[in-house]
Amino acid sequence: MARFLLSLCFIFIFDKEVSSLKLSLTSNGPAVRGSNVTFTAVVTGFSGENLKFVYWDDAQPQHTAEFIESSNISHWVVEYHKDLYEAQNYTVKVNLMKSFYGIWYLVTTASTVFELTDSLNGNLVLNQNNLDRPNRFVAVNKPVHHYVKLPDNEIEFLKQNSSIIITYWFIDCMYVDQTSDYSLNYTYPDVMTDHYIDALVVANNQPLPPITTTTTTTTTTTTTTTTTTTTTTSTTTTTPKPTTTAPTTTTTAAKDNVTTSEPHSVVKRAASNKTLKKNTAIKDFICQNSSIVPIGETYTYGHYQQSISVREPISSLNISGLNWLQHGDLLKLQVKYTGSPPFDYCALYIPGQYNVTGNETCTMKTTTVSNMFPLVHYFSDSDQHTVVVVLENDIGRTVSRATINIYKALVHAQLSVIVVPVAFCLVAVTLVVFGIAYYQHRSRHTIEVADFDFGQQLNLDYKTFTERLRDSFRNAVNFTHRDDTEPLTSDTRYDYMT
Repeated sequence: MARFLLSLCFIFIFDKEVSSLKLSLTSNGPAVRGSNVTFTAVVTGFSGENLKFVYWDDAQPQHTAEFIESSNISHWVVEYHKDLYEAQNYTVKVNLMKSFYGIWYLVTTASTVFELTDSLNGNLVLNQNNLDRPNRFVAVNKPVHHYVKLPDNEIEFLKQNSSIIITYWFIDCMYVDQTSDYSLNYTYPDVMTDHYIDALVVANNQPLPPITTTTTTTTTTTTTTTTTTTTTTSTTTTTPKPTTTAPTTTTTAAKDNVTTSEPHSVVKRAASNKTLKKNTAIKDFICQNSSIVPIGETYTYGHYQQSISVREPISSLNISGLNWLQHGDLLKLQVKYTGSPPFDYCALYIPGQYNVTGNETCTMKTTTVSNMFPLVHYFSDSDQHTVVVVLENDIGRTVSRATINIYKALVHAQLSVIVVPVAFCLVAVTLVVFGIAYYQHRSRHTIEVADFDFGQQLNLDYKTFTERLRDSFRNAVNFTHRDDTEPLTSDTRYDYMT
């Protein structure tokens, strides 16, 4: 019964430990044949105990290794010599093991696939204004730094195995230059054109020429029975030690296996009278058959290609328009610039004063092929605002701003509100004055005549009220037309006394 309970307890602990640890395996491949490949195993859920990593690959000859680590990361570095291994895919596996009272048991297994290649790996990078270009576009009339970026393990391989390394540069199938530092500086003067770049790295793997030296050697041999002293003079020729590779290697270590990488630079080895000169075969390879890299017995090649487009960067960004607006008016700005289309732009309206940082971004962009665009905006409040314009094209981006001031104007009464009442008042006063003057003028020229003949009967015709009113009105009108020189006549309404 006790044995059964102990088994159950062990199974429970084992299952808990296995389920809590996760293992992953990666490599720095692909790698050229002859270089070192580094495999990295990472354990998650690590709690600080010792772990055993057991590595092996499926190459022939096979490589195996075991490491006991006190951390959750393990590195395994393997050299795949070019004389023993073909260019193809290989698989590497690692077992993760834990100790239980001195007994190592399997926790989990991980694997990865990497590729051995005949040619050098890496890529061709374009650098302008000390920045690696994120795309294939470069600015016109500005130097472009082309360089081949190799993996660290292949840099180390070339340093240890190559006597001469030369990079041949071709632009549009035309030979430009050859360099020894994987780089080329070139300026493109023609805007809105496309070019095709070829870089061919050729490394000579032949050993350095032998160095002949003359030495004097003294050898002394001592034994228990006899003593012999011999002095000889000889000429010895030394050559570089040939590379040997063991078919199968097994290593056991109980320490942290950490690898470090060196900067991307190649240290030139001893000078040699042999140089690798440009020939027509390389040019023919570049121009006629760029899909196959020729691999020789004593050379390592790397072929890199890149198509580029020459464009004009954005410059002369100008924002024009009224910076002072009365509250309620529309903002109307005109943005003009130079550069190669297409352009992506947006405008940010920020309250208050704002200083441009150059890191402004837009959530929504508008695309145009024109070298100008208008900005129309309404500000609901009366305050200071900053308009930030973000403009981009294939080469780069630029940010500019304009400060807008909104003011409130004092409200004055309109001129018509004052002029019209005053004018009508003047007209009314004028009419009153002329009316009074007219009345006085009429009163001055009116003559009343009295008839004192009370004895004589008046001969008056009978008239109705309407007729008398009409006659009175007629007489009043006729009186205004009467000339002052006319003699006074008696009114027909009166009879003269006899």
